[in-house]
Amino acid sequence: MNKIEQKFLDVSVNIAGLGHYFPGEPITNKQLNEKYGFDEEWIVEHTGVKQRHWADDTRESFVDMAKKAVESALENANMQKEEIDILICTSSTARPVVNPSTFDNKYMDIAPPLQHAVGLINAFCFDLTAVACLGFVECSMTASSLLAALNKKNALVVCVESPSKILNYKYKNSTLFGAGAAAVIWKKCEKEENKLIDVVMHSDGSYFNAFDIDDNNKIIMKGKQVGNFAPIALTEVSKEIFERNNISVEDVDWFIPHQANINIINELQKSLNIPEEKLLINIDVRGNTSSVGGPSCFSENVYRGKIKKGDLIFICSIGRGYSWGGILFKY
Repeated sequence: MNKIEQKFLDVSVNIAGLGHYFPGEPITNKQLNEKYGFDEEWIVEHTGVKQRHWADDTRESFVDMAKKAVESALENANMQKEEIDILICTSSTARPVVNPSTFDNKYMDIAPPLQHAVGLINAFCFDLTAVACLGFVECSMTASSLLAALNKKNALVVCVESPSKILNYKYKNSTLFGAGAAAVIWKKCEKEENKLIDVVMHSDGSYFNAFDIDDNNKIIMKGKQVGNFAPIALTEVSKEIFERNNISVEDVDWFIPHQANINIINELQKSLNIPEEKLLINIDVRGNTSSVGGPSCFSENVYRGKIKKGDLIFICSIGRGYSWGGILFKY
């Protein structure tokens, strides 16, 4: 493999720490069958999900879950909370009033109460919305850019989802979704230490109506439309990244596609000819955790020792809107 040099980004960062968290005991397909009458075999065949986690919405808020992921990331980085300069949070499932980020306030904002809960007293904080499942990629690019523009040292990106209160259980696709949180600390570094190689992002608002919210504040998803578009978009953005950086599938150590649906992942794998041993997934045991999917799968495999320092990683995702993209970096 040729040495991969950063050509398109004027930022120098690497990952200092990462963490993940999933609430409670797994919710199995058998439990959903008993409660809602969803066929267990249908769920696995059409989604690939065997179990998922749902937060107890009387005991564990978005901020509670995010805090646990952040604390793991800080410990993993051997970093003090006072060292975080920027905090950027995102969620595709938090909603004002019907699914707020905390129990004592009806707003959906995550960053301000999370900053307070963790004690990130030196961090400027805000939320990115309208990025949905692409949240990790867009937040990471925003964080990296701000580290360079503001001459700061450490930025914390947090993705957190808790969908159970806004799922419509009349529809089988409600069985897809799970709760969880993931946190990644991007650290500004010298150019020779840079690990962020390339980011590509695209949007097409003509597909905005593929997702909606009904009169009862429940998610509406046109699954067939998403399933038709996603494999094509993810294949194209993957090829774009590879061509821009003069690399091939063989050069990438680990592929982490959007953990949306196993059939979409299988189509992407087939179109790019990704070896089975290089493909990482957690949708089977975590469900579709939206923005959390990519970074949590990354974090889980770092913690279990599968991903090593220096490995080349590609994460791609597609989110509501549609927005889609990919990020290429070394761990």
